[in-house]
Amino acid sequence: MFGSDAWRHFFRDVAGTEPCFRSLITADTAVPLSAFLAFQDELMRRFFSTDDEAYLKLGRESSRWALGEGPLKGLVQGKDLETMVGALPGLHGRYLQGTTTRAEALLTGSAVEFSVFDLPRWHPYFEHFIVGYVAEVLEMFCASPIEPVRVHGGGKDYHYVFQCAPALAGTMSKDSVPASSASKRPSGPVSRPLSDREFEVLRLVARGKTNEQIGFELGISKKTAQHHVAHACQKIRVSGRVGAAMWLAERGLVRG
Repeated sequence: MFGSDAWRHFFRDVAGTEPCFRSLITADTAVPLSAFLAFQDELMRRFFSTDDEAYLKLGRESSRWALGEGPLKGLVQGKDLETMVGALPGLHGRYLQGTTTRAEALLTGSAVEFSVFDLPRWHPYFEHFIVGYVAEVLEMFCASPIEPVRVHGGGKDYHYVFQCAPALAGTMSKDSVPASSASKRPSGPVSRPLSDREFEVLRLVARGKTNEQIGFELGISKKTAQHHVAHACQKIRVSGRVGAAMWLAERGLVRG
């Protein structure tokens, strides 16, 4: 899109401030964390944008190249789904060598849970780029649209659920909700109708908010928020926050 000259100018400018980029750089070159993040910040500022969606998109595109033409082609070839999912933590660790961070991936029925712990610091690359990368790995392997649902994030740890979402893929932005959902209660196996407040609380749960954060945002106590979460989960017959996030995503009711 931008051409080789734009890339050369970009790389020259970064190397002018970060000496490690004056050496030959390969996929196995160890780059100091501060220099790596400075590289990412300038890359996004110059060629893309600095919002979360841009990082997700870049993560997907990078994954598509690495698995289609690049050095990771073997990751999605000749493996069953469980084995491929089991390889995701090692893939994450490959890019963050020399740190204490770790990742976990678990195939749970029709979804994949992916968690990262003890990041050296929070940066949109470490969460949103990686989530986009993992989503594209799963989509290339499964050949079906994959929707990442954020259960917890924004700090040194995060937890996502990746699920098949053919009704959502390519039709919803981070902040959008289907028009039909704005004026009616969600359908599905609900033992009792959700109140407006319970529905609002569930949406905040799906955005990764803690009970304390929900209370602050809604002007209620942490304990009241906890009660709303528990009652809402009972009504929709799920056992916890991950199940609530998946329940909303399946109905196209997740918004950022």
